Amino acid sequence: MRSHITGTHLLNTSKALRQGNFREQLQIPWRHSRHMHTVRKPTPPTAIPLHEIIRSLPNLFPLPVSQSWEDYRAFKSDKEAFQVGLLKTLPFFEHARDGKIGKIIRTPVDDEGNYINEFCIRPASLAEDGADTNHLIFIHGYGAGLGFFIKNFEHLPLLNDQWVIHAIDLPGYGYSTRCQFPFDVNTHTVQEVEAWFHERLETWLSKRGLLRAPHRNMVMAHSMGAYLTAHYAQLRPNHFKKLIMCSPAGISPSKSMKKQPPWWFIKLWDRNVSPFSLVRNSGPLGSKLTSGWSFRRFRHLLNEGEVGTSQFQALHKYSYAIFNMPGSGEYLLSFVLKCGGDPRIPLLRSMFNPAKENAFKAQCEWLWVYGDHDWMDQEGGKRASSFIADRLGGNSRVEVVPDSGHHLYFDNYACFNKILVREMASMSQGCCS
Repeated sequence: MRSHITGTHLLNTSKALRQGNFREQLQIPWRHSRHMHTVRKPTPPTAIPLHEIIRSLPNLFPLPVSQSWEDYRAFKSDKEAFQVGLLKTLPFFEHARDGKIGKIIRTPVDDEGNYINEFCIRPASLAEDGADTNHLIFIHGYGAGLGFFIKNFEHLPLLNDQWVIHAIDLPGYGYSTRCQFPFDVNTHTVQEVEAWFHERLETWLSKRGLLRAPHRNMVMAHSMGAYLTAHYAQLRPNHFKKLIMCSPAGISPSKSMKKQPPWWFIKLWDRNVSPFSLVRNSGPLGSKLTSGWSFRRFRHLLNEGEVGTSQFQALHKYSYAIFNMPGSGEYLLSFVLKCGGDPRIPLLRSMFNPAKENAFKAQCEWLWVYGDHDWMDQEGGKRASSFIADRLGGNSRVEVVPDSGHHLYFDNYACFNKILVREMASMSQGCCS
């Protein structure tokens, strides 16, 4: 199924917003429910055949060239404005509202001054963390950034001012420092690369005071972020109480890949040439190229009134900004996954393996969450969960979110947020007992 959006359907973004008919001009079919939309059946990242790309070019990238030029000039002038512009759609950004306040925090994580970018939401009445403060930490997936969790930030409560929310950009991702990636796939191991990420994550946790009471930490990690965090939990067993594995990557080979990627796509994959490389090298057309993904991914926001329309526009610009920044952390991908998304070393072999059960060290509770249209293999998560719960006697469950795909935290954020609130309340009760 291809996007129904065409360039002729989309007028200048700002003009359409002023006229209040932006959604109609896109001519996108919607469900009547406020939060639900038709979820396109996701597939593993194999590649559209080249001849299909060429034939579909007029319809693939709906943003007008004039708007793409505007975004290019704005990015060159002030790239920080793209993150701020997205977070400003939240009424509590930088100014207390409804009992909470959100701020951007940057924490150095190495001797070179490279930092992790964080968006922190805390109770407005809480000047600093108290003995009863719990922490929910969001970790994004491959190629993403903390801004993709905007609908979770918008609606999650802080439960009687007992919770602080931290969303981070992984090292070399999003608005964290884009340092030169110090590894080469021909000379370094995946363990060396993961250690680089883990060390910086541990430094961030320590400097933010989150290791003083690790039993009050809950982590929600998506996709590649979940893969990294699972290994972190194995190597540092007591740094958080609960880990929510949201459509995790790297668990087991995909069963939904119907054909192998073309040879040219495999070559590009192994050489770290990605769609982000195309955006970076396309100059003023980068935002237009980004719209081929962002307009489909975020389009159901246009069904949510003025705020949703503003967030749709801001998420597109934010996506363009983080895709256009220098490549860094994204180069982890070719170390961890084969072309097409299958893991080089599946977690079911390296970590959740009955033959190695004595080597399993992680002490946290586990929750595995998938979308009902997820292209990630749910059976892999079920096997990992069964290994923890049935074989080791640990606490682990699997849950499926309806009307959602791989990005379930966004596709059906209302349902996903309910799961988070339930887990937060349960953990709060456990900490108090």
